[in-house]
Amino acid sequence: MLSSAKQSIVLVLSLVIFGSLAPQVGSRPPDDVTSTLGTLKTLTYSPSVDGKQSDALGYSALREIANACRAYSRGLTALIDYHEPILTRGETGMAVFRKVSPSVVMVVVANFKDDKVTNSGLGTGVIIDPAGYVLTNWHVINGFEGAIVIFKPAVGTEPDKDNAYGVKVVAEDEPADLALLKIVKPPTGLTAVKFGDIYSLQVAADIHIIGHPHGNLWSYSTGVISQIRNNYDWTYEDGSKHNARVIQMQTAINPGNSGGPVLDNNSNMLGLVAMSEEGQNLNYAVAIDVIKNFVNSSLANRPRGAESHVETAKGEIYVGQTKEGLSVTKIVYPDLVSYTVRDAKGLPTELVVETTDGAILTGSRPNAFGGFGEWTFKPKSGKTIFVESAGIAPDLISTEKMD
Repeated sequence: MLSSAKQSIVLVLSLVIFGSLAPQVGSRPPDDVTSTLGTLKTLTYSPSVDGKQSDALGYSALREIANACRAYSRGLTALIDYHEPILTRGETGMAVFRKVSPSVVMVVVANFKDDKVTNSGLGTGVIIDPAGYVLTNWHVINGFEGAIVIFKPAVGTEPDKDNAYGVKVVAEDEPADLALLKIVKPPTGLTAVKFGDIYSLQVAADIHIIGHPHGNLWSYSTGVISQIRNNYDWTYEDGSKHNARVIQMQTAINPGNSGGPVLDNNSNMLGLVAMSEEGQNLNYAVAIDVIKNFVNSSLANRPRGAESHVETAKGEIYVGQTKEGLSVTKIVYPDLVSYTVRDAKGLPTELVVETTDGAILTGSRPNAFGGFGEWTFKPKSGKTIFVESAGIAPDLISTEKMD
């Protein structure tokens, strides 16, 4: 379901990390970012004696933030504007759409190679817990290194590109084609879609679907249940094999609908859109009982406590000093170079990163969690990104500099 959508959007993020994304306050001008890096590069460095990793943030955290900002910057111009769908099924359809659409998100995924987006795609997800848990298909996120979710705006017709939220994959069920994501820093006031019951499914009953077919965001379609199929087998183009109880539907399904909710007239979720057989007008969704078992099991086994970053690269460490007496730790990684500036007490005051594709990531205003309260990401070309963070992962990302 994702192959055509990959051509319709070039997108965002870095999986297994980052938090939410939206506007920020008081970032430094981009020219200052370049100037600071230039100054740090002119210092004299010598190899570190102890050889310890001593930058303020580890490699994986830096790469994740840079990848999130880079993909977000590139994806801004590719998001397709949408208009409120024309509803042809009367008051029931309008009521279902208006009630549930705020809980339906756009899932944007991407891969990176040598700091470049090499593959991307778009799918749909649905909020199933106010704590920020998002249900989608396994095939939507499988094989991708990063993902974000974007909510439908409360007003207007264009997605709020400055309000995207980073997610982590917390559970997968490949055979059933289900995946559970967790928004790292979820917004308040999320409304979960209510689950229906497998025993309420009736052949010929009306259903309603919300998704992003071919990148046409938050589109509504309607149809009927054709049949319920037990132990149904299907295979995707990548060769992955799946089996689950599914709902066979007569309705319009296209790439980008994957992960969208199938709803009854009372706005209860009956299934999750999975796939269609092209040319056959046969469309299928994973049934609600399969979803319930997966979600209940996943939430019961969710990890407790903070998650730690796993370092995937070790760098060459050098130390230097500014004219003002500030110490600088320079670490050369395969695809980026980081500079951590510390004061006389050894506390980090600033972190500057240069990636191999010429982007500059700068962290300032250290916070109590070992991260930085403000970040600026300046790509070699494209929009400059401003980030606000209360921890290590980005909380809010924006292309607009706020006063």
